[in-house]
Amino acid sequence: MYHKIFVEKVLINIFQIQGVYDFSSNLHLKEWGTVTIIIVGKLLFFVVLLVIIEFLFKRGVRFIGRRIVSSTHFSWDSILYENKVFDSLSHFFPLSIGFLLIGPFFKKYQTIIVYLEKIFDILFVLIVLQFLIRIVNSIMRIATSENNHQTIAVRSFSQLLKIISIIFCFLIIIAIITKNDLVNVLTSLGAITAIVILIFRDIILGFVSGVQMASTKMIKVGDWIGIQKYNIEGKVIEINLTSAKIENFDKTITSVPTYDLISTAVTNFEVMRQKNIRRIKRSIMFNIQSFHFYNSDNLKKFQHVCLIKNYVNKKQKEINIFNKEKNVDIRININGRRLTNIGLFRQYALEYLHQHPQISQSETLMVRHLEPTPYGLPIELYCFTNTSESVKYEKIQASVFDHLLTAAKEFNLEITQVTKNELI
Repeated sequence: MYHKIFVEKVLINIFQIQGVYDFSSNLHLKEWGTVTIIIVGKLLFFVVLLVIIEFLFKRGVRFIGRRIVSSTHFSWDSILYENKVFDSLSHFFPLSIGFLLIGPFFKKYQTIIVYLEKIFDILFVLIVLQFLIRIVNSIMRIATSENNHQTIAVRSFSQLLKIISIIFCFLIIIAIITKNDLVNVLTSLGAITAIVILIFRDIILGFVSGVQMASTKMIKVGDWIGIQKYNIEGKVIEINLTSAKIENFDKTITSVPTYDLISTAVTNFEVMRQKNIRRIKRSIMFNIQSFHFYNSDNLKKFQHVCLIKNYVNKKQKEINIFNKEKNVDIRININGRRLTNIGLFRQYALEYLHQHPQISQSETLMVRHLEPTPYGLPIELYCFTNTSESVKYEKIQASVFDHLLTAAKEFNLEITQVTKNELI
């Protein structure tokens, strides 16, 4: 008996405080249950009515949107339809109708009206956020139909706009729940600016990097690049606000921070690919002890080598004239001028590259000495193939070095082979 009276008093005090109903007239627990059923019933009816209105408006808006898309020849309206921008618009009408019906439905229950208005305000904010995000996604699809440098800027701006929209809507929701002014919420947020900057450091750096890449036209999606810092080389498949995705030649994906594309050394091979050429820059290591002079007898066999026979005859005439004019004693090898086997091989390699049908003759082509090392003298080939396709490039490069490595024996040259024990 006493516990029932206690429960009634507690419930009466709660509802009087909340203002749901006036219990000043000794309302009993049975009457409270009746009021609760009425409120719940009204809420259910209200929700069902909104669902029906939402369904009708959504079907109508979709029907109109489909007719508009099918009757036009533009691509942007199809993208808007695919990204459900029209669906977001259809949510505004049911919410507006529901907001107007709150007062008539719950005119006796002020607290419920207050809470429902807050819920509808929050729903309005979320619908606006959804609408903005879908609009931004549609604009990004329309503006990035082709891979170009502006794509990076559009993607960076769109992603930054989405992040700012989410944060701003989140702050508005906090202001609605706490009954504070948005200015006060932003003011309190200013006190933790340093923490906010630290949290969004990568986003800020990525945005700045995207703008710089778009303005300087350094890198775009589709470019073939190499980053020495990470020892990666491949095709850029995506550049977003915080990271860039690179597809390596083994079909793996490497993600690097966007700001690394402007803060570290990045090699862009795209110009080379557009010109359809690719550089060969590789050396052969020769044992210096195998170098020696050639005399006229040694040079006889090279008079039948088509690539250098004219060179040998011309140089030999020049040398004979010089030595005769200088009255040089040619019995001693170091006297006067003579051809060497390494020099003749270098000329042979140069002529071989000049006559090779798959080596570009319009680009830099040379065979040069590099700095001697403890393991020998490197002779480097520097030239360009007339294709940038990897498989063909490797095949051309291999055939060139197959021939020259084998031809070196005809010049009595020894290729240096460093063993594991020598490397330790």
